[in-house]
Amino acid sequence: MKVIKNIIILICVIILTYFFGFIFGKIYMLFISAGRGGIFSIPSNVSQYIIGWPLTYIFLIFLLFTAFGGQNKYWWIGISLIPAALFEIYFDMAHIYFPLIIGLAGWAIGWLILKTYKAVVKR
Repeated sequence: MKVIKNIIILICVIILTYFFGFIFGKIYMLFISAGRGGIFSIPSNVSQYIIGWPLTYIFLIFLLFTAFGGQNKYWWIGISLIPAALFEIYFDMAHIYFPLIIGLAGWAIGWLILKTYKAVVKR
């Protein structure tokens, strides 16, 4: 049952990544203004969406697995982050600190949700 719960969390992460990719791409472009144009001949809106996918994925993996993952949540986080880490290292090594900060923010928010949930349930 725990494995099914973690697979459901992973599916939720993938679905939410698709919908929130543009927001994280826009935030990335605000902080890292590498240029106002798009990637190659892709319009800037589409490039923000593509750039936002791995960032959203990293944030949500840390957030949801920290808040709702079970006993092996850090194993699931580590394995799930391999594709996003490879993407970031290959395409944007100069700004590797940005996904790290986003991952730490996701972990912190997930940890706060977990502690709040445990405090409420104990009552």
